[in-house]
Amino acid sequence: MSMNMKIHVPAVILLLFAVSTAAHALSTAAKSEYDYVYLMHHLRDVQVMIDNFASDQQRQKYTDLKNDFRDASVDFYAHNFIFFDKNSKKYRMKFYHVKLKLSELLDEMAKSYIDRTSDILRTTSKDSFNILIKFNKGGYAKYFRRPVDPVSKVQGEKIYKTDEYHLYHDKATIEQYLRKGYKTLEDAKRIYDHPDMQTVKAKAEKNNYDVNYMVDGYLNVVKLCRQSKQYGIEIYRLIRKNNIYAIQKKFEYYNIPITDPEPVFDVRIPENYKIDANDNIRLVHSHELKKLPADFPKSPLSESQ
Repeated sequence: MSMNMKIHVPAVILLLFAVSTAAHALSTAAKSEYDYVYLMHHLRDVQVMIDNFASDQQRQKYTDLKNDFRDASVDFYAHNFIFFDKNSKKYRMKFYHVKLKLSELLDEMAKSYIDRTSDILRTTSKDSFNILIKFNKGGYAKYFRRPVDPVSKVQGEKIYKTDEYHLYHDKATIEQYLRKGYKTLEDAKRIYDHPDMQTVKAKAEKNNYDVNYMVDGYLNVVKLCRQSKQYGIEIYRLIRKNNIYAIQKKFEYYNIPITDPEPVFDVRIPENYKIDANDNIRLVHSHELKKLPADFPKSPLSESQ
């Protein structure tokens, strides 16, 4: 009986070791598979941000990031999932440093999105301010219901322009968009400045969970900033409604839909904010500009610029 035990105990140990090793290898492979898909998806999303708003330095960082991802992906397909990190003296997943660099780049991009969104809403507020006063119910509203003699010789009898009439009805929507725009921007700032985010950023040694937390958080900041900027852009699409009708024949000539034109053709959007309108729907502005006919009219800049 004891002889049998001597024979089977080593066999049991070897079996358990083999199962444990296989489970660990499967876990590493599964994690690498997740990281590969995760990075592939987000690198594609970040590409549009880089094309539209990145500085030369940020563009270089993104290029380096793609090269690192390519190298790690080659090892991934070769089933070489981990490496020994000499700095931390730990074994790391191959994609760890790629995600860490992505989080650092997204930190910069998220901050720039917050700053640009703040500028757009500030300018939109200034351009909307006179409208909110002039067309308030306690302002000139009485004149919209007051009959005007079309043959009157009295100059200046109309205190408002005919093409401004829609603003009396759109005023409430403009106010609503301003509130929602600022509320969404504040939500973005809260994520960026959240104590948990600052704690993770300050950690000298970040684990895989920490890095994912930062990447996902910064991407949410960009998402909210895009939503916030869109509220500002929609305000311009309201207060400049008549810009489209002024060049209606040009729209018909080039067969451009007048009801909801692409941002690059939308003359209601200030020219300096069309890049944001394109970015909000994940379009590369420099590519969209190539669609413009040479004689297509440009939009006015925002009035407060």
